[in-house]
Parts: sequence; structure tokens; C-alpha cells
Amino acid sequence: MIFENSIPEVTVPNKDLTSVVLARVDEFANKPALIDGLSGRTLTFAELRTQINHFAAGLHQRGFKKGDVCAVFCPNCPEYATIFLGVAAVGGINTTVNFLYSTKDLVHQFNDSGAKILITIPHFYGSRISRR
Repeated sequence: MIFENSIPEVTVPNKDLTSVVLARVDEFANKPALIDGLSGRTLTFAELRTQINHFAAGLHQRGFKKGDVCAVFCPNCPEYATIFLGVAAVGGINTTVNFLYSTKDLVHQFNDSGAKILITIPHFYGSRISRR
């Protein structure tokens, strides 16, 4: 017996994720885009766009380009979206790193992914990554 899907096909637009997320930012500029559940800190769509653009420009200035890999070693926080979408905006590839990884696991993922840059927080930098 052949089963056929009764739901019509969906056409997925050929757009990058950052463009999709920011498509209606002017309409929702002052509305919350992200809310930190622990602190209650809110990031509006306008603030998110500004942060993404600044982060993407900073990556570009440091020679990060389309196809380069960025290792994101951060906890769940509003800046995570800024980092992820900023990397995507310049055509980069995100490799997300589990914050519970041991140093050995981190080294393996960095080497395996070919990450050109690592984004993390001071606490993780001091406790998991040796300063060389």
C-alpha cells in the first residue's frame, strides 16, 4: 500500500536565516525579540538587528568570511542569537559547542570542525580553555 501525504507541499524561500529573522524588524522594532528567562533582560528587534550588524562587521574586519567556521561556546543567553545570526549574516558556519564538554572534547570539536574563531564567555575561557 502506498501512502500519500494529504498536506500540500510548502515552498521554502531561498533566504538566509538572518534575513528571515529580521524581515519585519521595522514593524516590530520596539517589541521584545528575546527575553532572558533568568534576569528578565529584554532585547528588542531593533537592538537585535544592531547587535547582529555590529557583530557581523567585527567578524568581517577580523578576516572571517563566507564558509569559515565559528565555534560558539556560550550558555543560553540573548547574545547567543546575536552571535549565531551574525555568523550567518557573513556566510559563516556555526558549530555549537556543548558547555558541558571537557577540554578534550572541546579540542576534538575545534579540530574536527576547522573552526577559525571561537566565541565564548570569560568564565568558560578561564575554566576550560588554556590561555596560550
